[in-house]
Amino acid sequence: MSKFQKKNFLIILISPSGGGKSAILKQVLCDNNNIKYSISYTTRKPRKTEKTGIDYNFVSDEEFHKLQKSGDLLESALVHGYWYGTSKKYIETELNKGHHIIMDIDVQGAKQIISKIDDAVSIFILPPSNKILIDRLIGRGTDSKEEIEIRLRNANNEMNEITCFQYLIINDDFDKAVKQVMDIIKVEENKINRYKNIESDFYGG
Repeated sequence: MSKFQKKNFLIILISPSGGGKSAILKQVLCDNNNIKYSISYTTRKPRKTEKTGIDYNFVSDEEFHKLQKSGDLLESALVHGYWYGTSKKYIETELNKGHHIIMDIDVQGAKQIISKIDDAVSIFILPPSNKILIDRLIGRGTDSKEEIEIRLRNANNEMNEITCFQYLIINDDFDKAVKQVMDIIKVEENKINRYKNIESDFYGG
């Protein structure tokens, strides 16, 4: 039997800070060899457990603006006072290798990417309530009081953008949320427009 060929695609996880998108992403990567992580560039300083080239590519403002000018950034956005951006070359290379690409990103960046890649899959991840979001931001102990206030203001603005995206997951149970992301990926893999050459594959051409 011939093997049906499918197009690989980009998976975008969006949520307010503290929504849980990074933890969900890491578990999806752990469970799937065919999904690769898009490591974003950022001008913010790494947190204690973060490593450059693994969590982010940490760069200076000068280095970031050079990347912008070179045209290599698929998107870039100023978030919480720091620049973030996605490498166009990396995305294209990994998709051509036969991998799905997954990324966790802010609303600004996600909207830029969707405007350029029309078959990207966008998933908004939302905590069960605003109170739980606040508790998570305080509980992780990585941000100052001022930074938490900025993130909460941005979260309110991001809530207004939910309808710009395709799927919504309420992250009230981690394992359930991970399964829902995987279920969405499986559904997307089996859409008709993901198949490359249905007739020739069927007839063995």
